[in-house]
Amino acid sequence: MEKKAEKMRSSENRKTTMSRIQLHRLARLASLLKRNGYHSPADILEEYYSLEHVDGLVPHDRYCIRTVFRDVQILKEEFHCPLAYDRRNKGYYLKHHGWDFNCPADLSESALLALIIGAKIAEDVIPEPLKGKIKIAVDEILKGNNPDFLDTTLVNSLLVFAESGATDISAIFPVVFEAWQQHRYLKILYDDKQGNPPTERIIAPHVLFLYDKEWRLKAYCTLRSAPRTFVISRIVDIKILDETFEPDMKIIRSVSRDNIVSYKPVVNVKIRLFGRARKFAEANLMHTRQTLQKEPDRDSWIFSIPAVPAEIIVPWILSQGGDAVPLSPQSIVEAVQEKSDRLSKMFA
Repeated sequence: MEKKAEKMRSSENRKTTMSRIQLHRLARLASLLKRNGYHSPADILEEYYSLEHVDGLVPHDRYCIRTVFRDVQILKEEFHCPLAYDRRNKGYYLKHHGWDFNCPADLSESALLALIIGAKIAEDVIPEPLKGKIKIAVDEILKGNNPDFLDTTLVNSLLVFAESGATDISAIFPVVFEAWQQHRYLKILYDDKQGNPPTERIIAPHVLFLYDKEWRLKAYCTLRSAPRTFVISRIVDIKILDETFEPDMKIIRSVSRDNIVSYKPVVNVKIRLFGRARKFAEANLMHTRQTLQKEPDRDSWIFSIPAVPAEIIVPWILSQGGDAVPLSPQSIVEAVQEKSDRLSKMFA
């Protein structure tokens, strides 16, 4: 028993005397292993070189494959990491995922600041109980880091206001989050809010994203045999299944700012803007290739959007109070005119 305790004390002492760059290498290696897959020594070496871009982490010597082998051995012996090497796939992997890299992080000021900003955003954006878990995780990291720049005033002066959805999704969101994190199928009862009876679906949650005040899922739906977007607040009932799926990068990449929802886009939209509408257009990215050009000899600008759904652009135009006039295509012009006429009749 005494020998075991002495061995544990000796291991802890070695951890505390490790250099900062070595701890960051081990943390990067642990992070790689946690992502699943097989990681070759060459891949790990590339990750080590990327650490040179982190503040104050330029290595004194160039790394080599022996550095990787040495770090792998330290992870196994000092941190009891259940890693192994697969000869067929030529890479290291975790034999099981119940292991955590328990080592106090020695973070740079920029890394700590990014951590605090991320946590503050999470407090307003992520629903409970995950919000509480994030705060606890940040507190654990701050125990081992006491930066001079971080004080109560600084933390309290950073405010993030993000409007949440109108529906309480606190009971559903953690289940969705767990399935998305573990790549497991979900069995859901979904209400499309169009008057149809809720439908039972088996889905593979590939992408979790926040858009237009609502948390959403881009998932492969076995009922439709195609990817579909689901609003989490519309999930009536939910259950995680045992079956797992492989993440599909085609589905993941399909969720971009230019194609974030499943609405059919309208192409080549042009709007004439006046006054404050120009500033709103500059602040609201409808498309990554949108342009804003001032008209010659006029106090107006032409807002050109390569593609945008009518469900998004028509309400935006109406919200500008007459400072946004649609020019083309005709379908957008008519849609804005129709809604304007309807509003006029309501107040006539």
